[in-house]
Amino acid sequence: MEKTSSNQIDKSYEKLLPKEEVFIPTYSCFYKIHSVNKEESSAKAVLGDISKYGTRIICEERISDQTVLGSVLDMSIVTDVLQYSRKLSGVIRWEKRSEKGWEYGIQFDEPIHLDLFRAIHDSLTGIKVRVESAEPKTPHQKALSIVFQTKEKIQSIQPLLSQLESSLNDHEYAVGYNLKEEIYKSVFLLLSPIYNFLKEKTNELYHELDPTEVNYNFSYLREELQCYLFLDPFVKRATTKPLGYAGDFEMMDAIYRDTNEGTNLLGKSLHKCTLNLKSAQAVFHRQNFFYRTILDRLKKKEDKLCVLSVACGPAREMITLINDADQSTLDKLTIYLLDQDPRAITEAKHGIRIALLKNHKQVDFHCLNVEIARFAANPGKFVQHTGIDMIYSAGLFDYIKMKTAQKICTHLYSILNPTGEIFLGNFSDASDEIGIMEVMDWSLIYRSDDELLKFADTIRGPKTTGIIDDVLPQKFFYLLKSSDSKN
Repeated sequence: MEKTSSNQIDKSYEKLLPKEEVFIPTYSCFYKIHSVNKEESSAKAVLGDISKYGTRIICEERISDQTVLGSVLDMSIVTDVLQYSRKLSGVIRWEKRSEKGWEYGIQFDEPIHLDLFRAIHDSLTGIKVRVESAEPKTPHQKALSIVFQTKEKIQSIQPLLSQLESSLNDHEYAVGYNLKEEIYKSVFLLLSPIYNFLKEKTNELYHELDPTEVNYNFSYLREELQCYLFLDPFVKRATTKPLGYAGDFEMMDAIYRDTNEGTNLLGKSLHKCTLNLKSAQAVFHRQNFFYRTILDRLKKKEDKLCVLSVACGPAREMITLINDADQSTLDKLTIYLLDQDPRAITEAKHGIRIALLKNHKQVDFHCLNVEIARFAANPGKFVQHTGIDMIYSAGLFDYIKMKTAQKICTHLYSILNPTGEIFLGNFSDASDEIGIMEVMDWSLIYRSDDELLKFADTIRGPKTTGIIDDVLPQKFFYLLKSSDSKN
């Protein structure tokens, strides 16, 4: 049995909201509105969710006392560095009152190139910051040394790598004897000392720098080494952030695939080095941790088990569970998969369906494509279930600040059954790979045990909390909705 829903919202708005929603940094907008009764008005607003097909805007006051549903409008996006003056025509599909004022759902007449706009905006912002800086900065001496030594090492072997790759491409037998795979492995091993040098020295630099100097120095490292690091598609995606953030579902999937990917032999070797980082292995280990935990709970529970995954990504743990568990075990499971990125939901849904077809099995699963903040404000509206037995999130809390984390935990606690559990993954502040992660511009919030336990500080009710350590640089916050630890 399968139950899916691309957007779980109030029924009265469900058919009117743009179907693809992506949360991005807010921009100011100017709107010129041509109402259904042929009157014209204008309004300034802030973009909420936006996709290439539509957007949700927020106004402090109502646009008009007259009926605006069905009105046509022209839109210009305005930022501190860019005014997107091309007319973006759309139609107002819904209106509702909210805590922030009035919200309106807009459907564009034709798709907009949002990724292009974001890339242009980010580039212009970078130019603005550099032009307005008080005086030229000099990178830290260690940053200069790291760049010099890394470049020297790579440049010395680059001609040999190019010659080796050319030779392999010229001989068809190399493919037949699987020689290419052996060469990839050998070059990766030979290149590892350079990558380990970069990892070790950047971590030392990160801890030596004053927090105000971290961004500039690591931006310098990133730009100077970009011509090499971008040969690895994983690092390039982390840095360029095509979906607006690092650690998206495609990056998670690249870790799970663990294949030779890259522009050339050097890129493929660097890609293998990146995936060999303990941080990347930790991401892979999370899905195994949650797979084993869900399977354990299913074996112990005689009746139904309801599970919710928040920021589910490609949900590889569910695919593994479907492959390994028998049908009688899956019959006891109801799973809700939540992510605000529609592409992640599509990937998860596709992977689960393929696994079900391949194994001739069935499972009750529900896909929720909704913004995390909107879900956390009222989770009971989206999860139509009397009580959740287990809630988990693999990587969401690596990115959110303490107050937001506490607020989300409090709301999640409210939909647990009386003995329900919460598991939240978070990278450890003891990681020795913070520097190399910063070089990729994959910035995380690293936490100690005490900081993780603070997630539950605002929860009022019976609870038992703890920390589950991992051999890799991560931890798992654990909460049981009972003061009786025997449960």
